[in-house]
Amino acid sequence: MRPFALLWGCLQFGVLAGQTWNPPVLQTERQADLAQLDAVLNPRLLETAQGEEGLAARDAVVSAMLEPGVLPALDWALLLHGWVRSAGDAHLRVRFDRFAVPREDYGEVAMDFGDGQGVCWEKFGPSPLLPPSARASWFQRTRTWVCPLSRAVEGCACHTETRLEGSGAVQVPETSMSVEDHGAFVRWLMPSFGVGSAADFRRSFRRSFRRIRKAGLPVMLDLRGNLGGYRTRRHAVLSAFLDVESWPVEMEGPWSLDTLMEPVPPMPLVQVSRPLDVPVAVMLDGMSFSASLLLADALLLSGRCEVFGEAPLGGRGGCSGSPESIQLVGSGLWVDVPTRQTELGAQRPGSWGLPEEATSDSGVRGWREAVQWLLSADLIPIR
Repeated sequence: MRPFALLWGCLQFGVLAGQTWNPPVLQTERQADLAQLDAVLNPRLLETAQGEEGLAARDAVVSAMLEPGVLPALDWALLLHGWVRSAGDAHLRVRFDRFAVPREDYGEVAMDFGDGQGVCWEKFGPSPLLPPSARASWFQRTRTWVCPLSRAVEGCACHTETRLEGSGAVQVPETSMSVEDHGAFVRWLMPSFGVGSAADFRRSFRRSFRRIRKAGLPVMLDLRGNLGGYRTRRHAVLSAFLDVESWPVEMEGPWSLDTLMEPVPPMPLVQVSRPLDVPVAVMLDGMSFSASLLLADALLLSGRCEVFGEAPLGGRGGCSGSPESIQLVGSGLWVDVPTRQTELGAQRPGSWGLPEEATSDSGVRGWREAVQWLLSADLIPIR
């Protein structure tokens, strides 16, 4: 085995940028990679990725492994990603963002879900089984490194354009929690459950909760762009709207098909004396994922809210979590693999019933529907 770890460290600092960021992967190294992934992913991936896409992707990986000679690291990474993503779990992915290519600042970028030029970005993203709204949102967030990598794939390109500008979509900040007064309702923005310290979250939560309590108005809980984070923070927000005794049953265990799930006790990072007694509309978009979806699902299962927006990056009924990055022993590529699985309530996995199209005005429509629901004369606060 070559000293790939040293080479990879150099790449991360750009020492060899532009020439050796895409090194060749030997046949023996590809064999080592696949043996390692099979050991880590069995039995879950091999059981859940047996659809047409999964079988075809696995066959492509095996064929490339058996082919003598070398294969560029990016080509090998794309093959592996095509296989692991066939499980339909956005927590399971090849870490293309660790390739040492220069990031580039793009405006809006053309998104074509058909065949032809400009669609190679899709090879780097979530499974095609996921909604177009989620895949398009993922691409727009990652385009600074997806577009440079796409140009390294033969026949690929990223076409910049401006068709999404001026759509009127409501902007969502990327980091801190905040509350906005919209007159007849308040909007509680929750961009992440993983950014910042626990102390910062406590302060922001208490300040926001006091303001919402004082307003006494319907609440729009804005989880757009929230990729998840800590359970304790998710539970704190859930406790703001629902008595602990009314929470849906939450079960968790290792990420394995034969695991024994155990109940998860309430563990809110911040305690509230009494939940809010106002109507709640939850906003989701293509980048809502993991802990944010577990929160929305718990509120929906309890009858405590209505959900609006776009189809997110995951489904209902639970999700994987706590992904760990593993480095493949042959190629040195990095792969994120979930370690935990959470199930919520007694429901089977399903969809959110939200629009799945990737259009410039879908976010605006979701916003308008949520506002209309919050301001409905027939709306009765839940007690």
